[in-house]
Amino acid sequence: MIPKSLKPMPKEKAERLIKQHLKDGTGEWKYSEGVGDFSYKTKRGYYMIRKDFTGEYEGGKVCL
Repeated sequence: MIPKSLKPMPKEKAERLIKQHLKDGTGEWKYSEGVGDFSYKTKRGYYMIRKDFTGEYEGGKVCL
């Protein structure tokens, strides 16, 4: 997946989205749980959440 653009995302929002998409079965971690990029699917397309090495989150739409 290639990000179209990634924008800063509040930690609370990122963690809420990850939790919800894991519960719904519409998202997955790239590697093992909690490692790498988290990708998920919505009615509008595919999105990604990335946690950088400083603990900040960024997210946005991706193309396959």
